[in-house]
Amino acid sequence: QPPPQSITAAPRAGAGSARVTEMSVNTAHGAFTVDGVHTEVLVSDYGNRLMVVVTQIGKLGTIYHAADPGPGGVFEGDIPPEVRTLIGRYDDATLEAAARRLVQIVQSRGVSKPVLVSLGTVPNLDLGTLRGVVRAAGDFAIEALGLAVPRGAPAE
Repeated sequence: QPPPQSITAAPRAGAGSARVTEMSVNTAHGAFTVDGVHTEVLVSDYGNRLMVVVTQIGKLGTIYHAADPGPGGVFEGDIPPEVRTLIGRYDDATLEAAARRLVQIVQSRGVSKPVLVSLGTVPNLDLGTLRGVVRAAGDFAIEALGLAVPRGAPAE
């Protein structure tokens, strides 16, 4: 896997502001196949929030938002985080549950900032395949963020 890329963005010249701002975005891209379905994952850490894009269709699909888990940093126990549909299918409880689980995976490793999840899955995806996609995407995200426990190291 190539290391995450850093992207620097500055306002266009003549955009009406004399102040130059800099934003660093660490991004990692991965691809895998689950039950014969090609899936791509893009993890972007914007510093103040995290975005995880999972697509099988080359499009963003439905976008969900999970707020910062609060003062404790990580949601307690097995309580899944609340997610809100921003754009896309408001009527798909299974896809929402998949987004919730993906957020839970990264927040359980100490991510204490808002998380955006984008899920663009093939129509009528088998539930078992969706679970596999979420598991693989979650594993990729924690590895890309440097939160994976090294092999042979004791888990906390």
